[in-house]
Amino acid sequence: MRWRVFVGLSVVGLGCGATQLGVANYEDPKVQGSATSVAHTHNDATIELPSDEQIVEPEHPMVQTPAERATAHVHTPKDVCSGIVIGPKLVMTAHQCVPDMRGVVAVGDQHPFRVEVASTSLTWTARRVAYVVAPACDWQKLDVAVLVLDEPADWITPLKVSAAPAPGARVQALGFGRCRGESRSTGERSGQLVERQSDALEVEIGLCKGDVGGGLVDNAAGLLGIVSHQDDPDNATRRTTTGFRVDTEPVRRLLAAAESLQEGKDAKSVAAPACQ
Repeated sequence: MRWRVFVGLSVVGLGCGATQLGVANYEDPKVQGSATSVAHTHNDATIELPSDEQIVEPEHPMVQTPAERATAHVHTPKDVCSGIVIGPKLVMTAHQCVPDMRGVVAVGDQHPFRVEVASTSLTWTARRVAYVVAPACDWQKLDVAVLVLDEPADWITPLKVSAAPAPGARVQALGFGRCRGESRSTGERSGQLVERQSDALEVEIGLCKGDVGGGLVDNAAGLLGIVSHQDDPDNATRRTTTGFRVDTEPVRRLLAAAESLQEGKDAKSVAAPACQ
């Protein structure tokens, strides 16, 4: 996977603020091997996904398939992202959606997070976030985080982590972003897996900013990765998007910590997940 900077484009470096590892209140200021390459090096600058045509609430949830139904709309105090339900009280999203958080972070009432999940084809049910479980590093190194809800959304069938396929496989992207001039449906947002690296997947799908945190899934609705960033300028003839794999050991540790909280374990005893 390549992090490329183009002259004349708006290039954004999103560094993480230092946050005490372990449990904190938000108010307070080896990897599995790859068949194609070794782990890549992330730079401090990246090309964002293009902006959405309108930053508005999705008109309706997506419920045509189990994978669409598991796609959640994530509201943080700083951003709006997509997410994927992976457990009764767990939603996986991108670490860059909560860039100031590392480790196990208790979300305070003064800065509430809201996650919306589909209750019907026309309506949402909102859930508050009790904890954020994020890697103990900058998001560029591991752009995956897990939100632990205060109440379950147990009518949704969670997506299961699947092993990343070989290049050439068909992959679908899930998310609520809508690029300017785009008319395709969510079901048409699919493309070929171009490159599989030890921690990331590069797919031939053009996405936009509201898709960050959404899922990359296979034909069996298995979760392969979390949408992170665009690899090419907006005017490129061929645009690819990078998602971080979810079948790696660092992400498995992240998920294990979140599952401990879901099961009621004392947050002070849950270790901050390492990035490597």
